[in-house]
Amino acid sequence: MNNIEQNYRIGLTTQITGIRPETLRAWERRYKVVKPIRTDAGDRLYTQADIDRLLLIKKLVDNGDAISAVANLNYENLEKRISSCKSAITSSGKNDLNFILLGKTILDKKSLDSMRLNMIDVVQDPRNIKSNYHTKIDFIIAEIPTVNQGTFKVLQKLMKQSKSSKLLCAYDFGKESDIMALRTQDTGITKLPLNHSEITDWCANNFPNYMKSASTARLLTDQDIHTIVAAGSNINCECPKHLADLIFKLTAFEKYSSECEVRNAKDAELHKELETTSAKSRYLIEEVLIKLAKVEGIKY
Repeated sequence: MNNIEQNYRIGLTTQITGIRPETLRAWERRYKVVKPIRTDAGDRLYTQADIDRLLLIKKLVDNGDAISAVANLNYENLEKRISSCKSAITSSGKNDLNFILLGKTILDKKSLDSMRLNMIDVVQDPRNIKSNYHTKIDFIIAEIPTVNQGTFKVLQKLMKQSKSSKLLCAYDFGKESDIMALRTQDTGITKLPLNHSEITDWCANNFPNYMKSASTARLLTDQDIHTIVAAGSNINCECPKHLADLIFKLTAFEKYSSECEVRNAKDAELHKELETTSAKSRYLIEEVLIKLAKVEGIKY
């Protein structure tokens, strides 16, 4: 399978890496972290090598490294630095899953964080899927407009190329027998357009430890919650609204506790406990809201 170099515009680059556009520009200007290609119109284009490098740098910075300390390290030394730091390896969450998106759907970083998923690459041409990503690939999401008899072999080839263990096929049309042939132990099916809850449901059914840690990270984005509440109004149930109100209030108090001014070490310890307790409470209510959405058949 031939590898054709793919270039990414800054918008897609920031979505994949989670680095804000203004931060990325500042890192380029001050530290020369990457040197994107420039189009005739002056737009930045980033290579896959740039993406891989930025993902490592972002992980180290999130773990506490100063950008000035890691900006000029080569790829090999960045990997060594991460390998030598146990907390950096687990900084994204013990049970997060890594995946590749083959398609055109935009999955923003905030939504992916709430879904506990790491999007390692986005490609539109299957020939651009690599066999040597910097981390293990748990699954692929492959958007296939039309399913036919040869689709299953194509999907198997994609899994082998990326060394992923599972694949979720999102499709528009196809013969029922061909579609059902894609539903195996390692491959699943869902209808286009991609739906957050269907992706997370499939992940939960295929990866036993997914979403099972003691993490208190957000499970739902604000938009997810608004979607569930709106659907709840249609089924004449106010429970989603009441749960949403609790989540938003706890989220606000969680933020307030983390930013509240402290006078001494004892004060700081108390506010940390307040922040942790509110985060745990918010997480539990989010889990209940997700269960309610599933029972009512609400998609978000």
